[in-house]
Amino acid sequence: MTDRQAVLELMDNSEAVYLATVSGGRPRIRALVNLRRSDLYPSASEFCRKEGFTVYFSSSITSGKAREVEANPWVAAYYCDPGKTHGVMLSGEIEILTDPDLKRTLWSDQWRIYWTGGAADPDYAVFRLKPVEATGWWGTTPFHFDVEQP
Repeated sequence: MTDRQAVLELMDNSEAVYLATVSGGRPRIRALVNLRRSDLYPSASEFCRKEGFTVYFSSSITSGKAREVEANPWVAAYYCDPGKTHGVMLSGEIEILTDPDLKRTLWSDQWRIYWTGGAADPDYAVFRLKPVEATGWWGTTPFHFDVEQP
């Protein structure tokens, strides 16, 4: 079985994280910034890495993603390193959070192009996925494990 620590390191270093939702019975997938990347999001990464396998996304309350997760909160997130054929899919229920402290913790000033009001912008929200399972490939070896939440 693949080492859980190795999977967490993959999550920390993946260039992007891909979020899969369902809309009208059809899958939707998009690449989002990886808030666990310490080189790009130092403050956010520190917080996110402490949360183990929990995945955080920044997005708009008015986005298609928000409408999709409100209709069906079961989603999947995918992290990968294609050059090494390492990948992990985390699946579970996602929730939309508007807690001001959490929004400030994960905020990046680069995002003012989307949310001119900064971390307090009413359209800016945090999506949190607490996965129940992890599945993927580590080179030529498939793996699966249940993710226990505190």
